[in-house]
This record gives sequence, C-alpha cells and structure tokens, in this order.
Amino acid sequence: MTEEKQIEGKIISGKGEAYVFLQLDWVKEQFLEKSGFIPFPGTLNLKVEAGDFDFLRRLAFSRGGRLIPPPGEELCEGRLLPVRVGGIMAAAVFPMVDDYYSDILELVAPVKLRQHLGLRDNNPLQLTVVFPPKFPFPQGIIFDLDGTLIDSVGHYYDIFCVGCREAGLPLPQREEVLDYMGKGFGYWEIWEKLLPAGNSETQKEEQRKIFADTLKEIWRSGYDQKISFFPGVAGLLSRLQESRVKMGVVTSSSYANKIKFFKEKGLNPDQFFSSIIAREHTKKHKPDPEPLLLCLQQLQIAAEKCLYVGDSPCDIIAGKSAGMVTVGVLTGAGTRSSLSRAGADHILDCIDELPDVFDREKEFR
Repeated sequence: MTEEKQIEGKIISGKGEAYVFLQLDWVKEQFLEKSGFIPFPGTLNLKVEAGDFDFLRRLAFSRGGRLIPPPGEELCEGRLLPVRVGGIMAAAVFPMVDDYYSDILELVAPVKLRQHLGLRDNNPLQLTVVFPPKFPFPQGIIFDLDGTLIDSVGHYYDIFCVGCREAGLPLPQREEVLDYMGKGFGYWEIWEKLLPAGNSETQKEEQRKIFADTLKEIWRSGYDQKISFFPGVAGLLSRLQESRVKMGVVTSSSYANKIKFFKEKGLNPDQFFSSIIAREHTKKHKPDPEPLLLCLQQLQIAAEKCLYVGDSPCDIIAGKSAGMVTVGVLTGAGTRSSLSRAGADHILDCIDELPDVFDREKEFR
C-alpha cells in the first residue's frame, strides 16, 4: 500500500532562478524518466512548517529519485519527491546543497501551477506527498566505524587542535580537517598536511615529536572514554542480526584499537560481524575498493546484494567502485553536498534511520 501524507502551506514568490535549469535537456529527460512528466520551466514555492519540511527533506534524501548531472556539469544533484497538487502529479525538488531553505518547498509540475490553479501569494495550499518505495532488504551490510557507528570525528578534530596548540601552530579549521578525513587520510597524513610548508625539516621533526607525545598523553589521560557509539547502534545491530543480515566492517583505523573499543563498551564484535577489515589488512585503503572487496569475499556476498554505509566521501567512492549500493550518514566527515557528489544512493541524517528505509518483503536481486 502506498503511503501518503498531507502537507499544508502558504504560497510565496520565488526568485525565478529555476527557469534556465528546468529547460536543460538532461533535466527534462530525467524528470520524464523519474517523475513521468517534462517540467514547466518554473517552480511554485510553498512555505510550510519547519517540522514538515525536515520530514520531507529526510524522505527525499533517503528514498527520493536522483536528478544526476552529466559528467562535466557543475550543477549539483537534486532529489525528487513525488507529490499531488490539485489533482496534478508534480514533484518537490531538493538541491543537494548545505545551505538550502529550511521551510520552503520548491514544486515542479508539467504545467504552470500558479496559473493553472489560480493561486496568488499568501493563498493556502494543501498537497499530498506520495512516499517513494523503500529500497530492497539487503543480504549484507558493511559499515564504516568512525563517524558512522562511533561518535568520534569531532573528538579527533579536538585532538588535532590540542596537538597544534602544543606545537605552536595555528588551530586548523574544522572543515579542513573533516575534508582530509573525508578523503581517507590517516592521522599522520593529516598532521603532515597541517605542518607549515615554509618550516625547515628540523622544525617539522620537532613538531611531529610534540604531536606524538601529545597524542600519547591524551589517550593516557582517558580521552578515549569520551568516544561512544551513536544512540541506537546496539539495538540496530541486534535487529539486523535477528533478520539474518550478514554484517561486516571496513575501517581505516587499526584493528586492535577498534576491537578494544567494542569490548570496553560491552559489545562483542565477533557476535555481529563476520568480517572486520582494518587499515593493516590491505595495501590500499579507501577510497580504493580493495578493503571492501576483501570484506565481500569473506562475507561471501555479491556486491550488488550488499550495502556499504559510511559518513565520508571516500566511503561512498569506495562502495561505488566495489559495485555496491551506498548509504551516506551525516554524522561524520561528509555533508549533503559532498556525499552527493561522491555518488551516495541514499543519505540519512543518522544511522538509526537505516531500518526505516528497508522493504522487508523484497530483497536485492
């Protein structure tokens, strides 16, 4: 049975910026393929409650149709959510950017909705949101750890700040460090990037030593106790295990550190995961697909029947390169735009939303 939801809002004027975009050939072709119509070159803007907007945004990012720019096109990807307005099939469009509206829906239809329905600014309007199908239930799921199951990315940034302060270096921008993490760089690779290019090798060596000593002191003082699983992780793993989903882990961290973390938090990783691939287990690392391919081999699951869930662009790139369906979560190094550019099939706000997008009656073929 198709799920639907009624949303009410108020008509407002837009900026008229969609006119050129909606006339692009690739946009019209993908609208026809995914929404069943060629769009009129303009949007109807509907101001709605912020809670309604947030719900629809999450639904679009997790299950909406993808409006994918062709190679070389600088425009961002969009997500389409099917709606009905005055008996007309239309779509709400959500650009995959990080500074979009928080309460304004942009509606696209095969006709000029404002004229067709006789609407003016401040007129009330009710629309029906048609929920897209859930995606098939996977035979297997491979998880990244830091930023995906484990709430640690913010703490790692704090460590770099402490290291820079002790070494007399400027504090790094959070976005800069997260960008390096998102590309798959390890601790020392990021630290090398933070060292000033003009310093002599002697200065750099001294700063490396200070960072190494600082890092040891931070962990010796129990800093790792600040790191924890995201809410709902234990329950999620148990539910998936009960559903007989094969699970694995591919992480860029060391095996010993992560096994120790699981056990300190009262979870036995061997109970849930049939394969754990850490940094030392492969020569190449994410975004290369080698660690994921090794994990798939150990799980004995075909790539197309398995999801890879991660928080950073390098996770998504690795998963796509391995031939897997990819799910990005917004709790680590990635953003909506960066995960989208990397090719994420589905984007969730957090890991505990994962079970809500599965169709338990259908499996990946």
